[in-house]
Amino acid sequence: MAGKVNKIDWPPVGMTVDEASDVLRVDRKTILKAIREGGLPARKVGVGWRIDHDAVKAWLASGNAKAEATDE
Repeated sequence: MAGKVNKIDWPPVGMTVDEASDVLRVDRKTILKAIREGGLPARKVGVGWRIDHDAVKAWLASGNAKAEATDE
């Protein structure tokens, strides 16, 4: 058919802040802080952030993922 655009089914690329917080079992504010402080690589896409799965693994393996004690 002329003029018809085929949709390509792409797998999800990167995690949202909420997905990363679920995977790491931390509050979303912890993820945002890690992004803001430059330790966790992420890219702003539209109004949200995308975090590469491998970047999360590398960040954890690097030892730069600092644990913070909380009163929760």
